[in-house]
Amino acid sequence: MFSLHWISSPSTLIYRPVSTIDRRTRRKQVLRQKILDVSREILLAQGFAALTMRRVAEAIDYSPAAIYLHFQSREEIAQELCFAGLRQLYERLQGVTAKDPATRLSGYARAYLEYAQSDPETYRLIFMADPQLSKAVFTHRDSGGSGEAAFGLIVAGFTELSAGSKKPDGKPIELAELLLAGLHGLASLRIACSKALTSDEFRLAQLITEKLTGTEEKSHAKAQSRKGKTE
Repeated sequence: MFSLHWISSPSTLIYRPVSTIDRRTRRKQVLRQKILDVSREILLAQGFAALTMRRVAEAIDYSPAAIYLHFQSREEIAQELCFAGLRQLYERLQGVTAKDPATRLSGYARAYLEYAQSDPETYRLIFMADPQLSKAVFTHRDSGGSGEAAFGLIVAGFTELSAGSKKPDGKPIELAELLLAGLHGLASLRIACSKALTSDEFRLAQLITEKLTGTEEKSHAKAQSRKGKTE
C-alpha cells in the first residue's frame, strides 16, 4: 500500500526572495551594457566624432544624467570599448599555437590584420581616432591587461627565436615593436586609404615577418623548390 504522507507533509522548499540590492545591481549592469552597445552602434555607423552623451541618452530613452552615473564622459565610454577590442585582439593572438616561433610570429601577424579587418571601427578607435584617447587606453591598464599581454606574446616569440641557432638582428622588444609598427601601417592604410595599398597586405605582412625573423632565405628556397617540381 502506498503512503500518502508526502501529500499532507508541509513543503520543505525554501524560497529565497531576491534582494532589492541584487535587482538594483542587475539593472545597473543592464543599463551600462545598453550604453556600451548603443555607443558601439554609433561609432560603427558615424565614427567617434558622432559619439556624445546626449546622443547615447536619446538612443536608449534615458536622461543624460543617467548616463553620467555610469560614465563621466564619451572618452570613458570609448575607452571601455577600446579595452574590449584589445581583449578580442589578444584572444585572436592566443589562438595561434604553432610551436616554431617564426611560424607563430607569422600567425600573429595574420591574426592582427584579420582583427583589424573584422572590426575596423574599433581598430580605428583604439589606434587612429584621437591621440588623447589612444594615450589614455595605453596608459591606463584595462582589467585584464590585454594590450600588454598581446604585445608580450610577440616579444616572447622573438625571445624564443633569439635563443635558437639563427638569431635575428635586434633585441626581442625592438623586433616586436618593428613588427607592430609594420602591421599597424598596413592595417591603417587598408582602413583609411585602401587605394594606397596595391599589394595584398597579408603577403606584405608575411614579407615583413620573414625579414624580421631571418627566415626569408628559407622561405625563398621552399618557393623555388615548389616551382621546380611544377615545371
